[in-house]
Amino acid sequence: MGDVRTTRDGVLPLTSKERRLQRRRLLLLIVIGAVLVISAGFVIPVNQYIMASGYVTTERYAEVRSPAIGTVAKILAQSGMRMQEGDVLVQLDSTEAQAILEETISQVQKAEAEISRRAAEITERKRRLAEDIIVAKLRLQNAVSRLVRTRELMAKGLVAGSILEDDQLKEKLARAEVQSLTNTDISVFDKELMVLRHELQARREMVDHAETAIRAREIRAPISGQVLRYEFVVGELVRPDTVLMEIFGGDRQILKLRVSERHAARVAVGARYRARLATYRGLRSIWFTGKIQYLRNVIQSEGQTTYRVAYCSFDPKGRTVSPGTTAEAKVYCGKTCFWFFLFGVN
Repeated sequence: MGDVRTTRDGVLPLTSKERRLQRRRLLLLIVIGAVLVISAGFVIPVNQYIMASGYVTTERYAEVRSPAIGTVAKILAQSGMRMQEGDVLVQLDSTEAQAILEETISQVQKAEAEISRRAAEITERKRRLAEDIIVAKLRLQNAVSRLVRTRELMAKGLVAGSILEDDQLKEKLARAEVQSLTNTDISVFDKELMVLRHELQARREMVDHAETAIRAREIRAPISGQVLRYEFVVGELVRPDTVLMEIFGGDRQILKLRVSERHAARVAVGARYRARLATYRGLRSIWFTGKIQYLRNVIQSEGQTTYRVAYCSFDPKGRTVSPGTTAEAKVYCGKTCFWFFLFGVN
């Protein structure tokens, strides 16, 4: 009953046992193939890159921020201008400080005038005192001479005793006057001038403080270089955390990249990168290459974005690349297996 017979030439149909065996062989081949594919996926190395964005800058670079909260009064630098270190870029409103400066300058001028007036008065008083002492000494000398003559005449009986008493009194009064004038403490005048000069010095220090306050409202260039101005206008309130301008100095260019905080720990100094610049994008993009030279050891934030800054070497390849040109880069961070790369497992 198990024999199969046919009246036509051809391949005999498979038995149930043969069909089961064939399915098992096929399943085995599929499993082996899957194992080989999965194993190959773990063995095949794939370069791993992290996406970053940034811009081209120069080796000497500075961000310009306001030293204090204030309202913009004047904007003295525009994008593309070359400024020298110390040049005023932005003037904040300093109306209050200017009023204080003008008031203190007025006080200094009044104090100087008062010192000049008092010095002239004191000089005149000293001159008159010296003259009065000379006159008093002449009077004393005359009184002494008269007293000597009166005594001589008194001894001869030619004058009355009352005259001698009058001359003796005049001599005593003249001597007392000389003593009083010569004992006058002229150091009081010098002390008075010293007090006035101390007051003048205090007012001059107030002027210096007021001028310092006005200079503090001047935002100056920290380095020499080309200016890139951000969007802000006269009358706008600015704060120390607001970047107003960037200054690019030096001849050598670098690429400044922002690496997402999520991948910040995976990048290291010396890592290679490939970058495309916005200026040279098109049907055939130009790739610029280099290495990370320095990583800032802080995580920065801008809005909802947190990132770590990487400073990279940059070779413009003989092309003109303006500072501030934006770039998109791929930073090499090692190798991983194909499956980890495919499913994004770090």
